[in-house]
Amino acid sequence: MGKNVKYRGGISGLRQLCFLALAAALFAVADSGRFLAVPVFGAFFSLRTAGLVLWTAFCLRLALAPFEARRAICGAACGLLMGIMTLLGLGYSLNLPLLVTPWRYAAALLAVSAIYAASAGAFLRLTARDRASGRAGFRGRPGSRRPWEAGSGAKRPGRSGASGSGLRLWLFLTFLTGCVYVPVFLAVYPGVYSYDASVQVLQCFGSLPLSTHHSLLHTWFLCGCLKAGLVLFDSAQAGLALHSVVQSAFMGGVFSAVLCRMRRRGAPWPFLLLSWVFLAVNPYLAVFSFVTTKDVLFGAFFLLTFDMAYDMTACPEGFFADRRRTALMWVCVLFMCLFRNQGIYVALFFFCLTGLYWGFQGRGRKKGEAASPAVKGREVKRLAVFTLTAAAAWYVLSGPVPALLGAEKGDMREMLSVPMQQLARVYHEAPDKLRGEERAYLEKLIDVNALNSYVRVNADPVKSGFRTEVLKEDPGRFLRVWASVGLRAPRVYLDSFFMGNWGYWYPGASQYWILYILFDGAFMEPDANILGIRRDSRLPGLEELLRRGTLTPAFESVPVLRFLLNQAFPFWLALLSLTAAVYRRRQQEALPLLLVIGYWGTLLLGPVTNLRYALPLIYCVPSMAERAIGLQAEPGDAFPSDRG
Repeated sequence: MGKNVKYRGGISGLRQLCFLALAAALFAVADSGRFLAVPVFGAFFSLRTAGLVLWTAFCLRLALAPFEARRAICGAACGLLMGIMTLLGLGYSLNLPLLVTPWRYAAALLAVSAIYAASAGAFLRLTARDRASGRAGFRGRPGSRRPWEAGSGAKRPGRSGASGSGLRLWLFLTFLTGCVYVPVFLAVYPGVYSYDASVQVLQCFGSLPLSTHHSLLHTWFLCGCLKAGLVLFDSAQAGLALHSVVQSAFMGGVFSAVLCRMRRRGAPWPFLLLSWVFLAVNPYLAVFSFVTTKDVLFGAFFLLTFDMAYDMTACPEGFFADRRRTALMWVCVLFMCLFRNQGIYVALFFFCLTGLYWGFQGRGRKKGEAASPAVKGREVKRLAVFTLTAAAAWYVLSGPVPALLGAEKGDMREMLSVPMQQLARVYHEAPDKLRGEERAYLEKLIDVNALNSYVRVNADPVKSGFRTEVLKEDPGRFLRVWASVGLRAPRVYLDSFFMGNWGYWYPGASQYWILYILFDGAFMEPDANILGIRRDSRLPGLEELLRRGTLTPAFESVPVLRFLLNQAFPFWLALLSLTAAVYRRRQQEALPLLLVIGYWGTLLLGPVTNLRYALPLIYCVPSMAERAIGLQAEPGDAFPSDRG
């Protein structure tokens, strides 16, 4: 996947164990709302409370000795955000507001925030870079060196022979991933024909018109594989099997490539092994590699873009000087945008803010520092060209080209899930806030049967009855009605918004549909499944295990696993990584997290919390953890062979 920036530093084995123990304890603390043995939902005097007090005291000792104001402020800010999300999420997970007195709520927020702040501060202390040695973690032994440093006689990574060893490692990891995927493929043979696949097939083989509502690139990939199976083997089953093999092979190759890049940066083997287990052995991600949803391939290109973004922000001069690496990232960005429409907004959000940061950094940089304003100005121009050409290519391939092929545009109602759900919430739960003409307009805009199908946690029932033609007649009226109702019922609007997305920011107990995969398919009725695709498992025993693991996940009862495999965990890890980057004064490492935060922001505007939507963020967990631990590249710290 191209040569990448090296990072320095390491954590000794003992300190790695300390870090893992700390992380596991934090996960166990955060994994369930039941841990709140504070004056809200539990007895104040209890064994759990005593354990939390001791744990907080231990972490405070690590975080505050020796005292550093910057670490204390960063830990407190991170802890406060986590505490707010925990208390809010706890209420929404119970589908109830927290009806407590203000002082009790304040006491709960203080207690929960203190636990997280102490844990975050201890994390920053354990992974802090030793100023004397430049190493991450606690002070190492005096004079300790990495194998390739002066006097060791060993070769630096990235020099002669590195590319060959990197290829061997990639082949080895791909082979290992294949050993996991082959039995999964046989268990779900010919694949998991699920989610929107039947609709996409109806567009290519049936009577539905071709539409850009679903990614055309993914529609052509899926239907192309099915068509190949029908032509070559006279079997749609064989076509779906071809799709499963191609997609899973690509995913295995992408995971292995990212792991190889981590190893080239010096990631220790235990961390590499844990990362491989998370990406390849994780039953959720293994099964998803055979699911017919665009989120899988979108997630692969998102992961590649995110991983290479660290190289671009850490050493922009070296990155743009390497044309092959620049071209590779450009292709990944383009495909990321083509597989999901919000990809272009996420990409523009990241590249524009990165360019602005580089511009201001160049103006404020003093002479003799890491890079001169002239160099930064040149890189800003290169980034602008990179962004504009990628956006132009996306526009042509998603607009004029589909129009020439007769594809209809997607319905704009997909962008309005939040406001239509808020209006429906007022219609049902606060009808006195609606005026007569507003109620009449709402019933004209949304079918009454759809309004009566309203549920708090899913906008799809209401969205199914949304009349876009009414909206297009007078868009201004829709905005005026939505705004005026919101001014009269702000709490209802805010509560509706949070109720629709709390699963993306609260890693505690999850709603029943969030964690499961549609393992046995979707829209499998004869009128939708016109090709007659069916499950024909060759390993029924493993199939049943995977069904139980993805439909009724047993790990929900395991404290640490239920947190690690939760769809909100990537955001918490991103928040911790951002805190660490700010604390270490390494803003260039915070920039790639804009991709994660940007995509996470688009999820908040979606119709429902769903595991497959969070899949790209879950793929990025090992890469984020790698940086959060503190093993990062210095700006411009690339070996000669890594520079263009």
